[in-house]
Order: sequence, then C-alpha cells, then structure tokens
Amino acid sequence: MSDSQLDECLWTHTVRFDAARRGLALDLSADEATRKRIAESFGMISLDALTIHAETRSLPGIKPVVRVTVTLKGEVTQECGVSLEPFSHAITSEIEVDVIQAADVTDEVAPVGENELSLDDLDEPDVVSNGQIDVGQYAIEALGEAYDPFARKPGVVFEEPEAEAEPSPFAVLAKLKRDE
Repeated sequence: MSDSQLDECLWTHTVRFDAARRGLALDLSADEATRKRIAESFGMISLDALTIHAETRSLPGIKPVVRVTVTLKGEVTQECGVSLEPFSHAITSEIEVDVIQAADVTDEVAPVGENELSLDDLDEPDVVSNGQIDVGQYAIEALGEAYDPFARKPGVVFEEPEAEAEPSPFAVLAKLKRDE
C-alpha cells in the first residue's frame, strides 16, 4: 500500500473538482473511530480532537487549477521522547496544495533558455483522475507535518549520562604492575 493509499484510508472526505473551483469552505471534525485509526497509524497514545478548516479557490491560468488550503487543529496524547511519560498537547498546521485534473495535464516541454524557473515551478500540482479532491488526505498530510513522534513533555530536559573516563594507557600499566 502506497503512502497516498494509506492516507486515504485514514480519513477521507472528497469534494468535486468543479465545486472546489467555484470555491468552498469546509469545517470538519474527525469522529472517534477515525481519530483512533489515525492515532494508531502515527503511534500516538490517543488523538483526542482533530478538526480542519479547508478552503478551495480557482487559480488564474489557462488550465483549471484549484488551490486547497487546510488548517488543522488537534489535541494529541503521546509518550514523551525523553521520560516516556504520557502527556497531552495541542498541534496546529496549515498546508496549501494545488490540484489539477489528469485530463488537463500535458507533457509540454518548454524550449531551453526561454523560461526562467522559480521556486513555485518546482512544486507540481497534485493530479486527480476521478474528478474528486480528497480533503481528508490533505488533513493527514498536515497532521504529518505537525506531529513530532519524539516530542518532549514541557519542562523535561534530556541529560546526557556522564561517560566513564577511559583510563590512560599509563594507568593500565601501573595497575598491571601492582597486580603482579
């Protein structure tokens, strides 16, 4: 199972590409079964709350591209990465993803030297082939960016254990001489 298939199984909420082009605003909350499935997948003790606000809008251009913005808020209980004690904390994240339909994707290659590349050109839009945008999948991506599997409980500090000093070769020889 690929990462995207796993994400789709964790939380799915699809919207039609055409409706997303006209602009949508969605407020969603994950139910208990979904939160449990997500918590198990991420290795959390529990995911006590998970809500998203998603907005879509059409981007100007020749081909229809939809920008999906997902703002995620949640409450996580997990083990402290240092003390292994359970603790709860809030997580937030926001991601933006551009989406295009497979029918609108072309393999046109610009002639060398005619176009300068910018950082925006490096981020290819996601391609949907069924006319549906899965906002739930983007919520899982936002959660993946926000969740630290080794988070520290507030106030916990990692103290490196003192390493035993290695004896000098002369001390070893002196000990051997005493033992004889």
